[in-house]
Amino acid sequence: MKILIKILKGLLIVVAFFFLGYYMVKYFVPSVGKAPNSKEMASSPYYNKGKFVNVVPTKSAEFTQVPRILRNYFKRDVETNPTKDYVFTENNKQENDSILQVNWLGHAAVLFYKNGKYILADPMLGKRASPFQFMGPERFSAPPISAEDLPELEAVVISHDHYDHLDYETIKKITAKTKYFYVPTGVKASLEYWGVPTEKIKEFSWWDTHTENGISITATPARHFSGRLFSQNNTFWASWVIEMEGENIYFGGDTGIFDGFREIDEKLGPFDLAIMPIGAYNDAWHDIHMDPIEAIEAFQQMRAKKIFPIHWGTFDLALHSWYEPILDLENQAVEKDIPLLSIPQGKWFRLDAETENGWWKQYSEEISSE
Repeated sequence: MKILIKILKGLLIVVAFFFLGYYMVKYFVPSVGKAPNSKEMASSPYYNKGKFVNVVPTKSAEFTQVPRILRNYFKRDVETNPTKDYVFTENNKQENDSILQVNWLGHAAVLFYKNGKYILADPMLGKRASPFQFMGPERFSAPPISAEDLPELEAVVISHDHYDHLDYETIKKITAKTKYFYVPTGVKASLEYWGVPTEKIKEFSWWDTHTENGISITATPARHFSGRLFSQNNTFWASWVIEMEGENIYFGGDTGIFDGFREIDEKLGPFDLAIMPIGAYNDAWHDIHMDPIEAIEAFQQMRAKKIFPIHWGTFDLALHSWYEPILDLENQAVEKDIPLLSIPQGKWFRLDAETENGWWKQYSEEISSE
């Protein structure tokens, strides 16, 4: 009996420490964010039984798969990081500001510029994709433009609330210089918690549109999920269509493959550029991340002039090598005659630019030594 009592006491202590840690993080680590009011979310047609849902059945990695995934992480034999000279700075900005220019800042962060107006998508410019600065996936290198050095922003567009797309430190640094934040349903709660004025935040469900000052921004479907540490799917997710004075851009953000790209094109296309995520894929979470072949399939559902890849080459978030997504995409694009733009981080490019396939090879010890 005494042994049983000791076991129960031990379990109670563990549980107590768990709940103490939970509430300390929840209330004293602001980067975790804040959950939205569930009653307000219930009015969304995509909200069911307390969670946002996809329009097609979608699975992510299940708890029972975690041990196998962790074993594979420790056993994998791939190049997980580029070389130390994988460093980028802003360059190639053109003087003619009447032509759309685009700059990839790493992962899914993309900066757009035309006629003196800047729009930033998925502003993750922090050091780690994590609520903590001392642990979690770390950037391979600093962003080519820091949050402090960004210009005044007409708009910031956010696809969902995962840490590798919505970064607390970045938001704090760009709030004063940003006119509007465009976010999916529910994400507003975290931005307000972080000090973003309510009047700066525009919350969207799919197909909602806001037009102002020559810019039209529309939230469009994506196949993904959401969550920050202790919560999951209590906020929504989206891809975006950004129309800047006649030039039409699709921004995929983070999504798995589904037939929705065709509908987006039918309603809002054709597109001058389709920005597609290509990395951090695995069979265990196939439904919510596209691989390069699927990114091309999504592109082919659309009438888009060119495809630009994001969501690779910045964080180690999957079991594949850091360069596998771009290697496979470039090879597939050549084989299938796909109009690809493969451009380094930090380099401003116009939509008529030539692709720079292979620019990344010098940063791989495996590839450069072949």
